[in-house]
Amino acid sequence: MSTSIRARFTRKPCSIDEVHHNSDPSAPPEVITIEFRKELTATEYDAFANTLLEDRDWLAGRGGHADGHRRVVEVSAPGRTTLYVDPSGSSYGRYVGVAIESPTPSNDQASAIRWLLDNRRPEVSIDQALRTLRIAMCCDAGAIELLDQIALKK
Repeated sequence: MSTSIRARFTRKPCSIDEVHHNSDPSAPPEVITIEFRKELTATEYDAFANTLLEDRDWLAGRGGHADGHRRVVEVSAPGRTTLYVDPSGSSYGRYVGVAIESPTPSNDQASAIRWLLDNRRPEVSIDQALRTLRIAMCCDAGAIELLDQIALKK
């Protein structure tokens, strides 16, 4: 099942600690497709999360890439971080990742525009700043709509 979830992966981690601490933050998060879901108890999850390189029959033959998405097994338990495991055809956690929060573009864009207007040089009027931003973002309908809303509030 294709999802909008994106995850950053660590190659051959021994434990969940390595997943959390050894992921390269500059590596782009990957879009994933959940191939199989495995629900564990908290005890089973803890054992799995601390021995990711051990073979598990429910991982065998799964994972890999298809249609530009990484295929994964979603591993979850109550009160635990959901893991996304790509065994790439093996039966252990060859690549293990956690979901990455995706920012809401419109909120980020609105905040950035508001910051630019609030922090403009004193000699630049808000009208002049709005005109300049309109020229710079003329091809972005969402940005123009935000500028219109800001102009009405000024």
